[in-house]
Amino acid sequence: MKPLVSVIVPIYNTEEYLQCCIESIRGQTYPKLEIVLVDDGSTDCSGKICDDYSVKDDRIHVIHQQNGGIIAAKKAAIRECHGEYVMIVDSDDRIEDGYVEAMVKHMVLNECSLVCMNILIHYGNTVVETKNKIPAGVYETDSIAKDIFLYRNTMERGILPYSVLKIYKRELLARSLERISNDIVFAEDSAILFEIVFQNIKICIVDEGYYHYYIRNDSVCRTINPDYLIELTAFYKYTKKIFEAHAEKEYLLWQLGIYLLERAKEAVNLRLGLTGKEKPIYRQPYEIDFSVFFNQRKNVILYGAGKVGQDYYRKLSFSDYANIELCGWIDKNYEKYRENGYDVQPVEYLRNTVYDYILVAVNNEKVFCEIKEELKELGVIEDKIMWGKPLRMLHYC
Repeated sequence: MKPLVSVIVPIYNTEEYLQCCIESIRGQTYPKLEIVLVDDGSTDCSGKICDDYSVKDDRIHVIHQQNGGIIAAKKAAIRECHGEYVMIVDSDDRIEDGYVEAMVKHMVLNECSLVCMNILIHYGNTVVETKNKIPAGVYETDSIAKDIFLYRNTMERGILPYSVLKIYKRELLARSLERISNDIVFAEDSAILFEIVFQNIKICIVDEGYYHYYIRNDSVCRTINPDYLIELTAFYKYTKKIFEAHAEKEYLLWQLGIYLLERAKEAVNLRLGLTGKEKPIYRQPYEIDFSVFFNQRKNVILYGAGKVGQDYYRKLSFSDYANIELCGWIDKNYEKYRENGYDVQPVEYLRNTVYDYILVAVNNEKVFCEIKEELKELGVIEDKIMWGKPLRMLHYC
């Protein structure tokens, strides 16, 4: 017998998109659904749209309440849920027809408490499928604790924080929501995720995407409000308590500090209007998964002291996750960088240094090829010259 699935939709002033969202849920191929719509004090026609749907579809239950925020709306909804499993859909998004059925299949087959999928993010006319960085598979969360938040200490998320990409056991989500303060506004999805996964549960990560998430001009992630730093502080204090109770607390708290610093810097740029084509005071760091190159401990010389090289150097100097022993930093223009306080050596430094690889830190592949030829002329074996296209990290709320 198929289990009942409750789909929660928190709603606040999304009349323009709400019908599309509800229709995508009603059109699911999975037969046993209840749909809980929470009108969180909308001042537009969203509440009426909900009521109209409840009349024509007896699977739909509507809750009207004063505006209390997203956490309060989810708490109100889950108290009315009867399903063994619960899913969440944002009221301005949509899901593909087979989404619920696929989620339930993985949940039942793997006997999990949580299933996480990919997300299809719409930036205007562009759609980007974003995946969890932790590879697809079934895990006890304690075994991947170090990678759940910031994967390999990059600014990419091991498990995407969005609560809408998941199916939960109802009791697990209900207990977790009750522990979260309604005052958590910034990154409330992350708060829910951390509350759940750091209990050491069995989860399944699936490399499939059915959820369409729309980035709009008025999206919270694209704007900055006057209370941003207050909200960021509330998130920090809450998350800190969760991490302090975990066996990997020192590692997790270090990651939390990095994350908050990046968000604070981002806030400054947004406040000053330094986004898009304008050059921000601070730009997100260049990143690369160094472990792709090195699966055993290796001595590495870093070539390049520009913006990419400086970001790599900071990463490799203050972490130990990538099996890299940094044994030198070189650049043709080393004198310029030394004037700015960087301990950079001339390229000839490599002649008198024992190393396994040279990691070239440049953004452009053509520039890398030129550097590679120069290094080969100096007698460096081509197989020892490593490069990968660096990426600027996406920001997930």
